[in-house]
Amino acid sequence: MIGKYLQQSFMMLKQQPLFSCFYIVATGLAISMVMVLAVLYYIKIGDIYPETHRSRMLVASSAHMQYTKDTDWNTTWKFSIPFVKDCFYSLEGVEAVTAVSDADSWFVKVGNVKRPLSALVKLTDTGFWKVFDFSFIYGQPFTDADFQSGMRTAVISEDMARRVFGKGDAVGEYIKLNYTDYRVCGVVKSPSYAMKLSYAQVWLPYTCQPAYVRDNNQWGVIGPFQVAVLLPSAADADRVKLQVDEYVRKFNTLPHDDYHLVMHGQPYLYWKTLFYVNDMDDLDFFVIVRQMGLWLLMLLLVPALNLSGMISSRMERRLPEMGIRKAFGATGERLFSQIVWENLLLTCLGGIMGLILSFSMVYFAKSWLLTMLDGGTQPLPDSVQMSITTDMLFNPTLFAVTFVVCVVLNLLSALIPTCVALKKDIVYSLSRQK
Repeated sequence: MIGKYLQQSFMMLKQQPLFSCFYIVATGLAISMVMVLAVLYYIKIGDIYPETHRSRMLVASSAHMQYTKDTDWNTTWKFSIPFVKDCFYSLEGVEAVTAVSDADSWFVKVGNVKRPLSALVKLTDTGFWKVFDFSFIYGQPFTDADFQSGMRTAVISEDMARRVFGKGDAVGEYIKLNYTDYRVCGVVKSPSYAMKLSYAQVWLPYTCQPAYVRDNNQWGVIGPFQVAVLLPSAADADRVKLQVDEYVRKFNTLPHDDYHLVMHGQPYLYWKTLFYVNDMDDLDFFVIVRQMGLWLLMLLLVPALNLSGMISSRMERRLPEMGIRKAFGATGERLFSQIVWENLLLTCLGGIMGLILSFSMVYFAKSWLLTMLDGGTQPLPDSVQMSITTDMLFNPTLFAVTFVVCVVLNLLSALIPTCVALKKDIVYSLSRQK
């Protein structure tokens, strides 16, 4: 029966090419807007190289020290290494924990070039290579012995290796960063700048930079490192968070110059960090869901109303057909089913167009769009190019979202005009014949 409906739908396409063309284009434009958001959110929270374990990762990105006698006095930043060691490295029942700094721009001396280049450098630990699934093309990560002894070793991206040394295999070479030599121990497949937590061009053990490790605040909390925790499964998140909450509770029982530490529910599962924009407030998921729901409603409802008007005019022209079929015994349910399938075919064709259009928009405007969700549209750092990989675009999740959006848009646009047309009696429908 469905095959017959689809066959009739293709006949309708041939009979009304102008209507079909307008309908498909309007649907494609509407769906492309939704899909752009879907693609952006997937890139930000999906399991994508090298952050292939985001679905079972906890992240703590900020520390908030609040004055107990006046809550307007606050200090926020990230975490110090002493606090990370006491609170996070000691967590039980986790696969790995890493402390990682933000990517800072360092000078890179290249051969006889007088003007140094710049590279984004992250300081981290050996757990970084367990939490994040980097693909080593040459060499290996810096070892625990290198880390403990503060050896000046470096892992660099393949792009950086080719820029500095003119080749991919740079293991054993020395790279001059901020006029200090570091031995290259590994070269990894270059990640995308969209992977903000793990992205860098050079990764160093933080122990080779004592100024970063030193505890420079009176509370022993504030520092330049955020923390990522790899869980056995996402279901272990609450159990691990309880350990962090217990440590913070004990920490706050000790005197800290009338300041206490507020974690605001951290560490969060990775996908929640996308919505965490204020270091001094808890996440309010009701507000987030409401805002996203309103945006989605606007993106779907407005085009659905336009499409509904187009369908209504077409149904008016098809009233005689409906009347004749009713006269020969066709039920309202069967007619409704056929019309919905006809519109679903048009909507799916529009969905394919919208998917292609959304991929094109993301690809050609990637530098602007992929930084938009980070709270701004800052220009990319020097020497950095935003890249889009195939696994960011072509995945079952996005195709499923596209199909669901097509079905919802189809029902929203076709339901009311179809029901109104089918309620007309046979005599009225036949009288519309011209």
